[in-house]
Amino acid sequence: MQVNIRQSKPEDLESLLQLQADSLRTLSLYNSNQIESLIRSQKIPKFQSHETIFVAEYENKIVGFTYFLIFLEFRLNGIFVHPDFMRRGIGTKLLNAIEQVAIERKCRVINVMASLSSVDFYKANGYQVIRTSGFHSEFSTWIECVNLEKRLDELTEIEKCCEWFKENFLSFLNF
Repeated sequence: MQVNIRQSKPEDLESLLQLQADSLRTLSLYNSNQIESLIRSQKIPKFQSHETIFVAEYENKIVGFTYFLIFLEFRLNGIFVHPDFMRRGIGTKLLNAIEQVAIERKCRVINVMASLSSVDFYKANGYQVIRTSGFHSEFSTWIECVNLEKRLDELTEIEKCCEWFKENFLSFLNF
């Protein structure tokens, strides 16, 4: 399956919003109230000018997209694949494309607040669970999420010591 990854254009926006709605309605583990709240909230200018969006095209049709932000850290905001094209490697191709951008920009870690249905995908691609979290969609509907990260380089010796201290100190406090 020949999939082309490219940066999005302004005229892609309606297709992206429809693809996201289709994906959420079909693949999400959230209830219908949560899903519809998420879809409505995306109609507000979600794709801000400082976010970068990559799309996956198959036979000139957008079949997936990802969007991310680099500001103090590399934050992956989501990956969506059309339900008819799931489990064909499109999400992985999109993830590989943004990881390459992160490496080129010398980012050391990629952070993602993932939907409950996408956690296994990220874990299969080397991401580690940090904690559970969430946000209020439309200021009222709670959306549970999982924060994950992937290190793109090795820790320095000082960073390893800090991580060891943090893990051991926190476990000491929790008994």
